[in-house]
Amino acid sequence: MTRKPGKHTPYFELLEAQDKAGCPICRLVYKVVDHYLDSVLYEAVLDPEVRAELKAARGFCEEHVRVLYSKPGRALGIALIYRDIIRDVADVAEKVRHGGAASLLGRMLGRDGTPSPSLRRLETSEPCPACGVARRAEDDYLGLLVAYLDEEEFYAAYAQGEGLCLRHFLQTLERAEDEPSVQRLVRPQVARYRDMLDDLDEFIRKRDHRFRREKYGGEGDVWLRAMNAIVGGAGMGLSAASGGRRSDDL
Repeated sequence: MTRKPGKHTPYFELLEAQDKAGCPICRLVYKVVDHYLDSVLYEAVLDPEVRAELKAARGFCEEHVRVLYSKPGRALGIALIYRDIIRDVADVAEKVRHGGAASLLGRMLGRDGTPSPSLRRLETSEPCPACGVARRAEDDYLGLLVAYLDEEEFYAAYAQGEGLCLRHFLQTLERAEDEPSVQRLVRPQVARYRDMLDDLDEFIRKRDHRFRREKYGGEGDVWLRAMNAIVGGAGMGLSAASGGRRSDDL
């Protein structure tokens, strides 16, 4: 059996997150990336190595650009990051030349019609740095969850929580080393799905004009919770109590 990681801060973060709205893995990865982006904007943006990494990756992906845009006081940090990138792109683009029409023989040999070295330099094969931070955090928390499922305190928290989004549920199943671990993952998750189906049926019934005068109970926000259960990520923490927005602590 794989040796368990120690019960350090990430373990207790994961334990506590079971009691929060939405997928606990999505929640914790979001917080790690959010902290990373803060550090880039307010501290690391002046670090030459960080600036070089960001320039090579052409900055951040669309998802993390949206996160940056939502941060207060972000303008100067973003300007510093993208000045390097735009300058490099401009220098490279200035050198791009038309390669000429590809001949039939050239196309067959794969010599003509391929991007020039300058054109290739406009692209990047480097991943978004924030995505790399997210993947590492995700891997760590998934490993912790699977490792501690056999401990009653952690399993009870997992079983009583809102559970994992579909993607993280599948990833934990891939990591499970034996049948007892699989069943500890599956049983609470299936129970949540069945309860959610009952709530969805009741919600849909009450939308019928014949029953519209009936007040909603716990099923009133099930349409939000159902999105959480499948998409995770951007939908984490959705509930009627928060007006369909993310939880206040995200």
